[in-house]
Amino acid sequence: MGNGRFFYSRNFVGSFAHGLHRRIYRYFFRKFDVEIPDPAGFEALKNKDENDKKRLKIYISGRNSKIEQFLLNGFMIENGITPPTHSFGPKTRFFRPLGELWMLFISLFRSSIIKDRFIESLYIPVDSPEELSIDPVFAEVYRKLRHQEATLIPVITLWDKNLDKKHRWEWINQLIGRYNFWSTSWELLMFMLKRRKLTLRIGISSSAKLEDSEEIFVHKLCDLMDISKRNVVGAALKNWLDLKNETLFKMELDSKEEKRSAIKTMKSMSSEYSPLYAEILSYFLGKILNARFSRFVYSSNEINDLCKLCALPETNTVFVPTHKSYFDYLILNYILYREKVTVPLVAAGDNLDFFPLSPVLRKMGAFFIRRKIKDDEFYKKILTTYLEQILTAGYNIEFFIEGGRSRSGMVRSPRTGMLKMLAEITKTTNRKLYIVPVSITYEKLKEIEDYNREKHGVKQPESEHFLKKVFTLFRADYGPVYVRFSQPIMLNTKFTEETALRIAEVQEKSSVISFSAIFSAVFMAFESLTIKDLIERMERTVEILHTLPGIETAYALNNLDVNCSKLTSALLKKGALKQKSKHHEENQELTISKDFIAEFSFYKNSAAFAFAPFFCGLFRETELYSFVSEFLENTIMGYYESLYAEDPVDVSTLPDWFKTMLQKFFEDKFAILGKILELIPKLNLFAEKDLRHTAIVQRLIPKISAEIPSATADEIYEMLFFLEKKNVLTDNLSSFDGTTAQEFLNKIDMLKEKSTN
Repeated sequence: MGNGRFFYSRNFVGSFAHGLHRRIYRYFFRKFDVEIPDPAGFEALKNKDENDKKRLKIYISGRNSKIEQFLLNGFMIENGITPPTHSFGPKTRFFRPLGELWMLFISLFRSSIIKDRFIESLYIPVDSPEELSIDPVFAEVYRKLRHQEATLIPVITLWDKNLDKKHRWEWINQLIGRYNFWSTSWELLMFMLKRRKLTLRIGISSSAKLEDSEEIFVHKLCDLMDISKRNVVGAALKNWLDLKNETLFKMELDSKEEKRSAIKTMKSMSSEYSPLYAEILSYFLGKILNARFSRFVYSSNEINDLCKLCALPETNTVFVPTHKSYFDYLILNYILYREKVTVPLVAAGDNLDFFPLSPVLRKMGAFFIRRKIKDDEFYKKILTTYLEQILTAGYNIEFFIEGGRSRSGMVRSPRTGMLKMLAEITKTTNRKLYIVPVSITYEKLKEIEDYNREKHGVKQPESEHFLKKVFTLFRADYGPVYVRFSQPIMLNTKFTEETALRIAEVQEKSSVISFSAIFSAVFMAFESLTIKDLIERMERTVEILHTLPGIETAYALNNLDVNCSKLTSALLKKGALKQKSKHHEENQELTISKDFIAEFSFYKNSAAFAFAPFFCGLFRETELYSFVSEFLENTIMGYYESLYAEDPVDVSTLPDWFKTMLQKFFEDKFAILGKILELIPKLNLFAEKDLRHTAIVQRLIPKISAEIPSATADEIYEMLFFLEKKNVLTDNLSSFDGTTAQEFLNKIDMLKEKSTN
């Protein structure tokens, strides 16, 4: 029997006829999860074609586990797939069918235990490649299979995303051995205690021809298994301390001062990811989030695509979500963990690096970076080296391309620093990086109240009154949240800013248009509305928006009668809406309270990318068209008028009230631009040295928001970028072109006249 590794034919259908087998499998099957990153490849296993039958299928496992075989074969039978006909079995006796025991007995008197019948499929554990490659039984099997075409299918059992570390009491192994009955008994016990945490993963298949020697072939199987495991486990591959030390080692610093500085920086930067803590925290986080949000809406097809992407060899996934709330990171982390997509390490701003928040975030996989690192080359070197170690180890990454949270409701202009670093790293590591833009849409956000207060004073640091803020945030009810995972974008080593702009565009364009967005857009367009008119106009607005390709709207918009009544009642109670005249409830006229204009504007702005094509369509045949379309293209990341050049939006059939709504929707944005152009020459800004956008915004926002309550700092930033592009602000913010500015003011006046006519 060689080294004791048994080879035998399997007849699992017969084995499952045994009542105990059948009952145990059916009980456990409901208690564990299945991951199939390649559904098409899995469906191919069901193929009954004769040519396919002749192709050998080899199932590779990384562990010598009878439980894994039990689950795999039971699952295959349930799905109409022929289980492996032959197997190199683990060194256990538990659940061994009587037929196999009989075969072992016969093998004592036969020179060969290999039946002459055709080997259709084979199950090979590669936990001990050296032992397997010199096993005479394996050599005999391999000689029979040589020169055949084979499909290699990795099979992985996930015990809490930890593949290789099965804890045992070492002292008892001295008495009963490492395998035999104990190994399977331990697995069975773990299965019973933690069955909801166990996952059976059928990996992505690949083709091979059995031409090599036994030893080389076994090593190929091991390499394939290693790649499959690496892409599943991610962060469990290398602990945080190794990553930190290897980063410092690779930098090869000579100076003691530099070493001390690097150690201090790495201590403040590095993650301390712990699978155990992450599991515990994710469990409690899930409880809290499910209590605060009514539901999380996302596509199972998008999740399946993510699983497939994460399973690709030598590949890292970079999640880039929109950033409107502190909840963004928590929600995305929770969804990925729940769906068993490899949870990424997250680049967080150092403004969140304070007790008691930072220790929790570090344990969940966050690492902290400075928000401004433009001129610090030494810090850049440390961060780049650390990111390189993270990617090489197989981690996925998450970061917010907008930098801070959006105060306007729209996606902000992308910051390119992190993307540039990642693109450079791909050159040295030869790893493929796929960017996955993620859009997170909320029906309600408590933080908008803080955003409005920031206009009238200095932004309060996150560490100040932290516990009070947390209590306030987690006390509110937020309704549903919509999460969309867009198609991955491969990060090219030749990075350009166009890549960053494309990511921002995809983020915004793929956002779900919420009930709150349509509600706010319609309400803000008119001085007052009855609930009946509101419902009719919201319903028609949704129909019009759906004429654009790729638009997705919230489920709540399908039941406007009920949801509008509920929301208006809540807003009346809150004071956000006021009753203009006292009539019957259905005919009462409602108007927005001035104190809540900024909040309504935030929700409205989240749908600006969908309304912009219709607004530009109003000016298509006028001299204002190029100015209007270019301005909106530069201030709304998800809108490009060129996308509608071949098939322009038809505005001729739009109702008059909708055209009025379009003009009201965007008039405040042109009004803000006009105020910027009027105020900049009066503020004596250009006398200051090294003028920055931040300084200009801080001077402008109090004056502009006093006249235009919906104005936000983010919108002013975007308009300053637009004015730079059009050479109104020139010479690195050191001069102002009054002539071009006056041309823009004239066009803004023309827009005002058109909207009043």
